[in-house]
Amino acid sequence: MVLLTMVLCLSGTGVRTSYASQEASQAAVPDASQDISPATTGNATGTTIIEYGNLRELLKQGNLSLKESIEDYEDNINAYQEIWDTLKREQDNMEDKAEEMGGEDSQTAGIYSSNAAMLKSSASRIYSQLDTMTSEKSTRSLEKSADTFTMTAQTLMNSYNQMVQNVEYQEKRVESLQAAFEAMVRKQAAGTATQARLKEAKKSLDTAGNSLESLRLQAGELRRQLLTMLGIEDSSQVVIGAIPEPDMAAIEAVDYESDKNRAMGNDKNVQNARHTPASSTTEINIRFRLADEAEGTKEAAFLASYQNLQASKTAYEAALTAFQSARLTYEGLQRKQQAGLLTSTEYLEGQAAYLEKKAAKETASMNLAAAYESYCWDVKGISQT
Repeated sequence: MVLLTMVLCLSGTGVRTSYASQEASQAAVPDASQDISPATTGNATGTTIIEYGNLRELLKQGNLSLKESIEDYEDNINAYQEIWDTLKREQDNMEDKAEEMGGEDSQTAGIYSSNAAMLKSSASRIYSQLDTMTSEKSTRSLEKSADTFTMTAQTLMNSYNQMVQNVEYQEKRVESLQAAFEAMVRKQAAGTATQARLKEAKKSLDTAGNSLESLRLQAGELRRQLLTMLGIEDSSQVVIGAIPEPDMAAIEAVDYESDKNRAMGNDKNVQNARHTPASSTTEINIRFRLADEAEGTKEAAFLASYQNLQASKTAYEAALTAFQSARLTYEGLQRKQQAGLLTSTEYLEGQAAYLEKKAAKETASMNLAAAYESYCWDVKGISQT
């Protein structure tokens, strides 16, 4: 689709497929269908990998609702473009005829010139409408729609990865508790453990098993929702990629006051209130009051987003420190296991403890990444609710 790239980029540059302007031509825009493939595909195995940074493009190519909106918009553009092209061709033809007849039949030449002028006038009006239709203001609703879909897909992908990360830990925990339960059964049979301790071990195992099943089901549901939104059929060849590590440099560089002002300018409620029609003094005062209320609401919401970002950063730093400590402990555990100083149950318990801290660190990392994305969407005026 010729205009797909233009529509969903933040540049608001107009596009023409034939005559780019009435005075000069512009370079042609490449077909957006050639930009990228729907997903990254492994050469050897045919595996399709869903990359976090590619979600917007995948949505533009695969989400039915978004594609229909783009196609409806492009149909209107193409219809006006065809009219404009026709008028310009006829105008050029009339001008050529007028020039050819100028020295032979001035009256006929005048008719051609008059019609050329009329066609030029009509083409100019159509061009103005095309220019308006392809302006940043006119494409903003499509951009906002793409932003909303992207934000939602990011959230689903983040949640899915958190579930998967915690499934890994929970699987090892169940394995560890299963070994502990079996050991308790042997102890109880030998008379060295009470029935109460055996029941407690069984209860812990059942609880962990239920948690594991719940995590797996939730991960499967999130995967289904994400792939459906992207318009990608699920199969064993489809792999959902990881969430990138949070950009700590960008997070450290956040400027709350500057971002707040940008967020205020991009918020539709604030803008609607500021531009409420008002002619009388009473109406002007009402507009000021509505604008103050909208700005206050937005400022409170944006402050909450900023505070969530800072809290997520603190939580991530704490989880990272805890994980680094757990990794050192785990390395010592591995040395003991290699030396034959641990039972199988003890080693499994140590592995589970390490994976718990690893899952907590990865979860905190993804929460921080999500908090920063949410903050950036707030700055752009994309609501999270």
